[in-house]
Amino acid sequence: MRSNTCVVDPAQQLEGAIQAIPTDVVRLEGILPLATIIPFADLLFGGALLIVVVLVHGIGIRLITVQFRAACLRLSKGAHATSRFEILFAVVVFLLLALHLSEVVFWTAALVYSKLVTDWRAAGYFVANTYTTLGYGIPVLPTQWNMLAPIIAISGLFTFGWTGSVLVGFVGMINRARDGGVGP
Repeated sequence: MRSNTCVVDPAQQLEGAIQAIPTDVVRLEGILPLATIIPFADLLFGGALLIVVVLVHGIGIRLITVQFRAACLRLSKGAHATSRFEILFAVVVFLLLALHLSEVVFWTAALVYSKLVTDWRAAGYFVANTYTTLGYGIPVLPTQWNMLAPIIAISGLFTFGWTGSVLVGFVGMINRARDGGVGP
């Protein structure tokens, strides 16, 4: 008895699949649109800078935390240190602000030195608005670099989230030191 199924030669299947692959880049963009959504240059440049910003933030957080713990421990051993805890906390908040501002300056310098933006003031305003995710500044990047703005915003989201969690920890340390004289 003979089967009605058609047997296709594997070599013919492979040849048909190869012929179905587009040969020009324009047609490939339709298949792989990631390159048009996030251009490689933006991803490479912005991703490298984001990593540096997060590493700098981590180093800054570590330095601030070490100093904060030491000061908190000293204050917990002294009498009438209540107002000093508030001053310590204010100093820490200021240092965290300075850390974020230094990261904004870093992004600004990267844009200016890479010649993506020529005006320091415009670059700083753009970066500060983007880093804080407010984003209401006038875009200053060349059109082909527009995807760099979301990467700057992501770096701000990462670092602000980290800073928020650190502040919660600092408040806990102050409360423990104030209530029981127990160190951080």
